[in-house]
Amino acid sequence: MITYETRQMSFEDIKPKRLTKYMQILEIIGNREMTAREIEDEMNRRRYSKYFDMNHVRPRLTELVNEYNELVECGTKVDYVTKKNVAVYRKATEEEKMIAENMQHIPNIY
Repeated sequence: MITYETRQMSFEDIKPKRLTKYMQILEIIGNREMTAREIEDEMNRRRYSKYFDMNHVRPRLTELVNEYNELVECGTKVDYVTKKNVAVYRKATEEEKMIAENMQHIPNIY
């Protein structure tokens, strides 16, 4: 029970910061296509982040794609640090947002 309470307190503490991160990410992407590392690099350049940490960006990108339909994965690119293929993100069009929101109402039949 204690771990649930401490987790909930931590979650409540970061809620306001998440909204700020969402706005910063959307501002940085603008009309571009960017990877998580490129976004984090830009956040550091603009001093939105005090230090480089991919965990500032990755969870927020997942939420902006899966929960809020604000971003879409639009391809892959080789990361200049890891030399691995990584996802590239861009802002979703109004049509893509509408389709994503409507897809949530269609029941999955397995």
